[in-house]
Parts: sequence; structure tokens; C-alpha cells
Amino acid sequence: MDDDDPVRLRRINLQNGGVLTPLSHGTIPTNRKEIEVRLPIALLGAVAMSMTLALTGCRANDSEPSAATCPSQVFDLQSTETPLGPPKELIRVFNQAVDQQVPVTTLAEMTSSAGWSSNWDRVIFIASAMTDAHLKRESGTDLTLACFDGLPGRSSNSDLVSPHATVFLSDGKPVQAVWWSGQNPSLDFGGQSFLTPETVFRYNPNRRVMEAE
Repeated sequence: MDDDDPVRLRRINLQNGGVLTPLSHGTIPTNRKEIEVRLPIALLGAVAMSMTLALTGCRANDSEPSAATCPSQVFDLQSTETPLGPPKELIRVFNQAVDQQVPVTTLAEMTSSAGWSSNWDRVIFIASAMTDAHLKRESGTDLTLACFDGLPGRSSNSDLVSPHATVFLSDGKPVQAVWWSGQNPSLDFGGQSFLTPETVFRYNPNRRVMEAE
């Protein structure tokens, strides 16, 4: 059979899984010799492209920052367990202090009035805008946001304050969370990054809150 036989050329083309493409001068390869010359060139080009994509992918993966990990056990902010005491009682005590315009008190006195245990030593504030850097600074530990499930979300209404949680810690570990919602929660951190049992609260008549100082 002649090298230029069209039926044989079509079979060679299909076996190689390709489509006949023009040569550099714009013509279609028409015989076996031209096809055999073009095929290795096409394969070399495909291999080079694959290696380029693989190297590019490796560089992209190397540049991606690693996600923060939790150095301890993950704590669920939505947990219903109350090892320190009922959250509703603590909220009630603070609301009552506002209603009675209590001039001054401490956080230890407030938690005691709520019937809470004293097995905690620090309280931090977790809101939707919290970052790992803020969390580490306020908790005085290496805790990250990865250490918490059920983090606060942003309110769909920009005019409303997003709910937030106060987390009671003991030796740097989360023990219990209390959620506060509404436009003006009765417990206010004031300018404090964290609270301790000795933190003083004063009634703020302008904002009608118990404000830490």
C-alpha cells in the first residue's frame, strides 16, 4: 500500500489519538513520514506543559499559609454543660444590678450571688470580629479561634449588636461560656481586655450597664 494512501493515513491518525494539524508552512501532513516526524514533537510539548503545571502547583501550595491549630482540646461555645453555674442566673444578677443601680461591686460577688462556683480565674470576650491575635492577648494563653466551635456570627441586621460570649477560663482552659444578646447587655467590659474575680464593676447611668473598670 502506498504511503500516501488516505485510508491508511486515517488509521494511523486514529491510533495515535490525535488530529492531523498543519505543518509550519500551513499544510496538513499527508504521508506516514510527515506524521512520524510530527508525533514525537507533539508528545514532547505535552510532557513539557505537564511539568510546568506541576511545578506551578507546587509553588502555589508552598506559598499558602497554614491554618491555625488548637494546642488543646476544642471547646464548644454552644455547650449546655454548666460546671460553674446556670448562665441565666448570672445574666439575671447583672440585669438586677442595673435595675437597682448598684453603685459598685466585683465580678466575684456577682458570680457568688448567681450561685456560681469559684473555679475560674479569668473571663474573656469572644465576638464575631475576634482574631487569633486578640484571643491570645486577652486570654494570656496560646488559645486560637480553632480551639472553639460555635463561634459568634455577624447579625444580618447592621443596626443590631451581634451576640457575643463571655468565656470563663481556669488555668488558661475554657470552662464555661455565657451568651449575651440584645442592644445593651448588662455586663460591659468597658476598656478591659479581660476580667478577673477582683474586677470592679460600677453602674453607668448613661448607658444603663454594669461597666468594668
